[in-house]
Amino acid sequence: MLNLPNILTSLRLVLSVVFVWIMSFEGLISSYLALLVFVIAALTDWLDGYLARRLNQTTAFGIFMDPFADKFLILSALLVFLWLNLIPVWMVLVILAREFIVTSLRILGETRGVAIAAIPSGKQKTVSQIVAVIGILVLLCAQYTIVRLTGTPWDTFLSRSSRAGIVAAYLMEILPDVLIFIAMVFSVISGFDFISKHRHLFQKL
Repeated sequence: MLNLPNILTSLRLVLSVVFVWIMSFEGLISSYLALLVFVIAALTDWLDGYLARRLNQTTAFGIFMDPFADKFLILSALLVFLWLNLIPVWMVLVILAREFIVTSLRILGETRGVAIAAIPSGKQKTVSQIVAVIGILVLLCAQYTIVRLTGTPWDTFLSRSSRAGIVAAYLMEILPDVLIFIAMVFSVISGFDFISKHRHLFQKL
């Protein structure tokens, strides 16, 4: 059914592709544009759900596609970060495993005529992932900005920095891992919560 919430959900899928395309250019301007596109896409996640409830336009399409669009947006960003070597592979694999299991259960529910709505812990997981991605993008923008302002490569900047500058730079290096780790923990918790709430779908497999 074509309505405003469903259009916003579909727009999030399109913006995910645009985000990946922009990030492929790797630079100061592209990093800021990517941050802007991701923030807009993340806002549609809140807006489509709000409008669906406010306008009473909740549909089976929206119930299924809204969390799928969330996953597509987040996983697109995580894969780009992996490509840029910004975050650990194993953390992303844990998040991917959770999404694969939950999505498989959703599809199983659909085959049995059961539309599975998002659960509160799933929304908390999504928020933690969005915060992590935005945080990493902000750090990436800051790094490109420093390189542009100083006119030196990042490694050279680190070697010439004061002790305070080195500490700040070190924090910029480890914060992506910390942010993704927190998002991973929320992902695992919500995954177990989802499986527990919908374990009846395992029956008659």
